[in-house]
Amino acid sequence: MTGPAPRPSATELALGLIDSGESPDATAIGARALQVAWALKDLCYAAWASEPQRAARAADALRTLCAVDAADAEPAEAHAIEMAALADWTCGIAHITRGQMVDATLAFDRAADAFKTLGRVDCAAQTQVPKIMALSMLGRYDEAVACAERTQREFVQQGDVRGAGKVSLNLGALHSQRGAHADCARHSREAAVLFARVGDHQHSISADLNHAHALASMGDFDEALRIFARARMRAGTHGFPVLEALVDELVAMLQLSRGHYQGALNGLEAARLQYEQLAMPQHLAMVEKQLADVYLELRLLPEALVVFDRVLLRFKALDMPSHEAWTLAQRGRVQALLGQSAQATETFRLAAERFAALGSGLGESAVALARSELALAVGDPATAACLAEAAARGFAAASLADGRLRADVVRAHALLLADDAVNARALFTSTGAAASDLQLLTVQVRCLTGEGMAAQRLGDGRAARIAFDAAIELFEDQRRALPGDELRSAFLTDHLRPYHELLRMALADHAEHPSPERATLALHQLDRIRARALNARLTEGAGAEDSAAIQRLRERLNWLYRRVRHMEDAGEPTYALGDELRRTELELLEGARRARLVSQTPGRAIAGDDDFKIATLQARLGEHDALVEYGVQGDELFACVVTRADVSLHRNVAAWSEVRGAVRAARFQIDTLRHGAAPLQKHLAHLTARTRLRMERLHALVWAPLQGALADAQRVLVVPHAQLGLLPFAALDDGRGPLAERLEIAVVPSARLAARGLGRPAVAPRKALVLGESSRLAHAEREARLVAELFGEAQTFVGETATLAALQAHAGGADVIHLACHGQFRSDNPMFSALHLHDGALTGELAESLGLRPGVVVLSACETGLAEFGGGDEMVGLVRAFLVAGTARVLASLWPVDDAVTAGFMTSFYGALCHGEAPAAALRRAQTDVMREHPHPFYWAAFTLYGGW
Repeated sequence: MTGPAPRPSATELALGLIDSGESPDATAIGARALQVAWALKDLCYAAWASEPQRAARAADALRTLCAVDAADAEPAEAHAIEMAALADWTCGIAHITRGQMVDATLAFDRAADAFKTLGRVDCAAQTQVPKIMALSMLGRYDEAVACAERTQREFVQQGDVRGAGKVSLNLGALHSQRGAHADCARHSREAAVLFARVGDHQHSISADLNHAHALASMGDFDEALRIFARARMRAGTHGFPVLEALVDELVAMLQLSRGHYQGALNGLEAARLQYEQLAMPQHLAMVEKQLADVYLELRLLPEALVVFDRVLLRFKALDMPSHEAWTLAQRGRVQALLGQSAQATETFRLAAERFAALGSGLGESAVALARSELALAVGDPATAACLAEAAARGFAAASLADGRLRADVVRAHALLLADDAVNARALFTSTGAAASDLQLLTVQVRCLTGEGMAAQRLGDGRAARIAFDAAIELFEDQRRALPGDELRSAFLTDHLRPYHELLRMALADHAEHPSPERATLALHQLDRIRARALNARLTEGAGAEDSAAIQRLRERLNWLYRRVRHMEDAGEPTYALGDELRRTELELLEGARRARLVSQTPGRAIAGDDDFKIATLQARLGEHDALVEYGVQGDELFACVVTRADVSLHRNVAAWSEVRGAVRAARFQIDTLRHGAAPLQKHLAHLTARTRLRMERLHALVWAPLQGALADAQRVLVVPHAQLGLLPFAALDDGRGPLAERLEIAVVPSARLAARGLGRPAVAPRKALVLGESSRLAHAEREARLVAELFGEAQTFVGETATLAALQAHAGGADVIHLACHGQFRSDNPMFSALHLHDGALTGELAESLGLRPGVVVLSACETGLAEFGGGDEMVGLVRAFLVAGTARVLASLWPVDDAVTAGFMTSFYGALCHGEAPAAALRRAQTDVMREHPHPFYWAAFTLYGGW
């Protein structure tokens, strides 16, 4: 015989209300409503740092319980007041988790007033502790400090150790936000001691985080990292995921200060994912802002601006004026770096107003530093120095070592700009030494670069070289660890100065005493900034598998491409869809970037790529092979020529401004036929003669000065510079005929990648994959079938079967891939240059993931060889994408091709390729075959080979 079931405890009843989400049963709870209410309050607090959503559910359950109790029990007045006070208390906590800080402060005050009415001053004081945090988040620091000090006195009077610890913790956080880091450290240590006395793990961990953050701000990084590591271990042990995320965030910001960007990015993205999962909007907004801070430091400027604009709206909606002010300051820096001086000035004004209203001297110092950087950029050293000095004083007063040293770097550059090289050098040296002590890598790099520039001004070439080499060595350590080639490329763009200065010095040394050894050194300095991000990407190999979210974005983007294409064909306006398409493209790139941050282990770096030896390239060149690499210094076009036996440097090949004009004129002449030759047929001979004159002029400018070094060459690899990438070198004419009649020519992004390509020849062309999409190009299906017939083994997809799915399914097993379709180059976003197949667009972004054999890819479409040249001559477009995907050679076009002529061109090219000729030789054969019947370069010179022979 069993007895009655035991009556559930108040805590069990409270848990049931939270987990069920149902209205409480007044009969079941009965007279224990007040006990259940206190249990709900305790559960709300317990879940605050580990399960914010659960804390909010506890507050909702308590509010409902209060209403049911008042309706059914007709409680005594004191009972009703206590129930209402507990409901307001927990509602305040729920408001904080939702980012509703004003509502939180009001709820806490109502709870305090109610408890005071009951004579419960201890409880009234407890309600004010979270209010301090809410006031701080609102930027109402004076009120927060007053509240904290008042509450602290009350706890001391009551002998409440835990309560006093909580106030010390909040006071530390307040002082941190105001830049008083020494005071923050003092209060945080005090809080940690108090919490340790009562065994409060959650708050003692929070106190350690505040203490470590204060130490990091004052430059004691090693001790800060030790405390952070201990805090994260304890947070994991005791199950506090919010605190784990906060540790990740704070360590990431420390890494950012030290210039360890990969660790910063990885930690911030890990914290962001945690905050997102925990539904903590204010923390989510803050960590998004910090990710944008890293983008700014890496000079990923458009992407940083997008994120700053987005989080500004979030901070405004969440009523977080302090964070809004800091975001404005950073946004202004991005605008200044993008050359938007007027917008930056206005943004700095708004930020300064916000900081002044908040009484944040640290924020005002940050704005002063940003304004000094802008003054330096526009050539006003006096203003830059004045603002930098003011910023340095403000940072020093706040014990913010990182900020003070950054301000000193700007002041040193201002001295250099004002021709005070002696004092500039001394300041760069002392600031660099201080940065070295604190392990602030980015400040060290900038100081070493500045020190080298000052030494140059003072005629100390040896010291300049030492400083520039040291700057590059430190920078390369930072750059190699970055996850993703777009981050590496953007970061390099901002640090090119020491590379360019070393190149300038190498050119000067060669001019003084010409020799093959000094020519080799000049080529080494020139090539070390060429296509570095692409080389790193090829070294790394395949990236991580795409997430479901990335795949969904691609599917959405593909639908948009198809819809825009349909509307364009129907003559309908596409503005609205076009805007959505561009937003989705940016979202896809950002999503892929974020995915890389969490997939790459912190500290993992790619293999070094600065150890390339010119001798490696020479060993892979044949007796009649050569490489020509062009460079520009000022307005001088120069070139390095490499053969198996020699390296030569050719100065003053031409004026770069004149070459650019000649390239534009030649392309204009070729483009007269881009919309069809039929209407111009009677003028074709005249147009051919005019185009040949343009090519003769370009030959005289960029090729004739090198003829002595190239006298024995039969095959030439060309590394173009900037606009020379638009030039069909095969069409250059010496008056006797184009180069294609005598030379096999291929284009490579750098000498380093030339050596790589020569060591990786294309596989024998046995198995072909051929796609012809003819809805926009009527000839594409016929061309595809002609090409397929030339191979013994070919998979052919034409018309409606020429799909992305077919390409993705079969590309990995093909030696040759031929794509005949409509192509589109996107200068606004070259990663989304595309080949349009039947069911959607094969963008550069998507092509990189194909996983190809080291064969040949032929892009028989319009302008597939065009690219955007970024920092360090990074060639971004479809050719790059297919090289990243794994192919060895890419044949692509520099302008729209003629349908009928292209079919014959491809028949000749593949005929030679299938008979064993290398791709470069097959290309030359096709060019000369077409040239005999169609002498205008528009018909035969559009296609260029990339990657090697």
